[in-house]
Amino acid sequence: MKKIILFTNMSSIQKHWQNALDTNYNTILIEKFKDLIKYLDTNDNSTIILLDEMSTSNIENTLLKLKSYSFAKVLLFNAVPDVHHASTLLSKGIKGYENSFIHKDNLLKMLISVENGNSWLFAQLTNYIINKYVQNNSKNEPEFIKLLTEKEKDIALMLADGLSNKEIVEKEKIALSTVKGHISRIFEKAGVNDRVSLALKFK
Repeated sequence: MKKIILFTNMSSIQKHWQNALDTNYNTILIEKFKDLIKYLDTNDNSTIILLDEMSTSNIENTLLKLKSYSFAKVLLFNAVPDVHHASTLLSKGIKGYENSFIHKDNLLKMLISVENGNSWLFAQLTNYIINKYVQNNSKNEPEFIKLLTEKEKDIALMLADGLSNKEIVEKEKIALSTVKGHISRIFEKAGVNDRVSLALKFK
């Protein structure tokens, strides 16, 4: 069973995470950063750290110190996530950023995604990154576009523009499940796992 370190001194977040992970993971609660470092110094097995940002005094220094432990994948959480703030932390080695009270099903999906080598960002952050750092007015047409149907091409271009699933549903007048199906096929044909990677193919 995979070990997950829960780093938080907030009892409400601790309880939420433990309830979500109860039967799926072996969790270890750590409340002090020095204890987290001590644990990592003596255990070099692959592990995932759920890190509550509000339980640190300086998140940038914390992430800088954790970056040297390459076997530990850090997922950062905040009870009030902010897209601009989160985007500044992505270069610090984190593998995901989410609301501390993420729904149980999504937390499990997040962990599986990270275990498979992918990153996980909440939807608003993904759209913010695409709009701020990736999007441009003159899109190149990547090679994979030839593999798409006309509908998939339309949706791929909308994804590259940073549109959310809901916005695509409203624009295309199709069901959310249909949009998700198109996106899954687009990702497969493009050889990507997330919206940011897809958008980068259009740069």
